[in-house]
Amino acid sequence: MKLRINGIGTYGPGRRIGPACWPHHDLIVVTEGSMVLRCGRQPLTLLAHDAILIPPGTSFAGASGEGGGTIWVQHFSAQGGDMPTALRRRRPMVLRGAAGSEVGRALLRRLHALRERNAREALLLRHVLFRALLLELAQAPAGQRPARPEAQRLQQAIDWAEANPGEARNLSVVARQADISESHFRALFARLRGQPAGAWLRERRMAEARWLLTSTRLTLKEVAAKLGYGDVVSFTRAFGQHQGTPPGRFRRTGPQMV
Repeated sequence: MKLRINGIGTYGPGRRIGPACWPHHDLIVVTEGSMVLRCGRQPLTLLAHDAILIPPGTSFAGASGEGGGTIWVQHFSAQGGDMPTALRRRRPMVLRGAAGSEVGRALLRRLHALRERNAREALLLRHVLFRALLLELAQAPAGQRPARPEAQRLQQAIDWAEANPGEARNLSVVARQADISESHFRALFARLRGQPAGAWLRERRMAEARWLLTSTRLTLKEVAAKLGYGDVVSFTRAFGQHQGTPPGRFRRTGPQMV
């Protein structure tokens, strides 16, 4: 097996992808938002954590979804014995939710971090990790996912935001997980949840901040970084406005768990 180009691309709403036709395999994983790819006549909608394995010589093109999207890409050459049996197909193979596991996400992050390191040890590690990623993806069944009702879309975005407080920096990012625009997400949230989406997200982030301040020994800078704030000043301002007291004072006066 030979690993080729690896990278991450972020696309605004409706941005074109391709057309392309590579002489090697192309693994595409949607990490945020959605993409619609066309391999032949059939359009394929890929949501966050979906993957598609495109075999050599396959023409494809597409575009990002309504809320934009981010993809992780790995080009590679492989012989039959290099691939898990479940992935040895001559047609594009869609793997629904295959990259959503904790292991899958960790492998993607580690492979991306190693992409520019050319030392022999790093190259060997990349090959081992990529084989592990293929095995992880091979556990997911191939097939089509039916269109999700709005309530299910909203819940998936909420679940993602609660599980990833550092990445859920604003409603635009959260809305991508439901494959809708921010304005649509705000309206949908208000209709189905009965409260403003902005207020909900602020409270989620502040709840995580309160937990980190009282249950860990992380510095204020580390807490701010975990919650996706650019610096301590912006975190302190946001926390003070929400709680009525600065985070340092809250930590000193609040119950300490450790």
